[in-house]
Amino acid sequence: MSFSFFVARRYWLSSTKFNTVQLINRFASFVMGVGVCAFFVIQSVFSGLHDFGLSYSSSLDPDLKIRAVNSASFVLADSMVIELQKIKGVVGSAPVFSQEVVLRFEQQNKLVSLLGIDARFDQLFAVSDQIPVGRIISDTGEEILLGYGTAIELGAGLYDYDGFVECLLPKQGLINPLDPNPFVSQWATNVGLFQISEEVDYSYAFAPIRFVRNLTGVSANTYTEININLAKEEKVNGVIEGIRAKLGPSFEVIEKEALNPALYRMLQTEQIAIYLILSLVLIIALFNVVGAVIMMVLDKREQLQTLHRMGSPLHEIRNVFFYQGMVLSGFGGVIGLAVGIVLVVAQSVGEFILVPGTQLPYPVGFSLKNLLVLVVIWVGLSVLAAWISSAVVRQRLLR
Repeated sequence: MSFSFFVARRYWLSSTKFNTVQLINRFASFVMGVGVCAFFVIQSVFSGLHDFGLSYSSSLDPDLKIRAVNSASFVLADSMVIELQKIKGVVGSAPVFSQEVVLRFEQQNKLVSLLGIDARFDQLFAVSDQIPVGRIISDTGEEILLGYGTAIELGAGLYDYDGFVECLLPKQGLINPLDPNPFVSQWATNVGLFQISEEVDYSYAFAPIRFVRNLTGVSANTYTEININLAKEEKVNGVIEGIRAKLGPSFEVIEKEALNPALYRMLQTEQIAIYLILSLVLIIALFNVVGAVIMMVLDKREQLQTLHRMGSPLHEIRNVFFYQGMVLSGFGGVIGLAVGIVLVVAQSVGEFILVPGTQLPYPVGFSLKNLLVLVVIWVGLSVLAAWISSAVVRQRLLR
């Protein structure tokens, strides 16, 4: 143990000539603890809100999406789709054929994106878990699955065999002006209502992939995209290279963040702003530490003069109060961090705080990244504050 740290520890543990100085020290540690605790708790809350929001806004976004570079659709053999599933790190794949169509029910029309899917899509995105009424479509039936918003706008119910949902698509090629019906149409029975998010509920509908292909008149094994999910902690770049090696340059592989870049940029900007604001809170808390150390310097002035006359150099005496500042911020910060971790873990396990007006537990996310960022900012600012406060000790003060 160095001489400077030994003296700083003695100053922290021993009483001072004025009780007010000791009270200021304790208060500075307390404020630092409150700041660190608030930093970690608010970080965790925003992480929970971030994950909660993404779970709805990007509920149908896979980790990777494969599309053709120069066309809206492509033909891919089933054997190649199976080969993609075998790539290391891939835990699931689901080919999709989508087409924008007009849904008509009685006198109501609505434009939606009709996703042609099979059982693999439900395995990947668990759509069946988001169907409070009805069931998921089968691969062989003439069925359609509507969102709550679409069903309300169309006025369509479940299993209404007296009023099928009609899917309309303009005929391709030259239009005959004498043709009384310029649309290709197919009828389907609504078998369920899904409720994922407002955007998805009003903009998408699901049907068997065979049904959508028949509507558009394309051949078998035609897809518009292939969705792929990866194992946790899997390196994305390695999987992308494996996919490109199998499919070649005529296909592009899009990562999840690139599917909705505006949303992810907004979330990143929000996270940086939160870090800056919370760092400002810590800076304000550290003003108390600087003030407490300066008060300690004035209180111990006579002892410092004695130490200097006995041979202690100026930098060693400054180190005493540098360590004093680190002890003040460190002691309070460690306690505050421990309290913050307990609160976050308790909320994530016990869910005792609910979102006002709902029965949903307030989302929190315990993240090692947040913890590491907090420690780096806290330690860095503490070192800066301790150095500033120790610089008060000057040669003329020791005379």
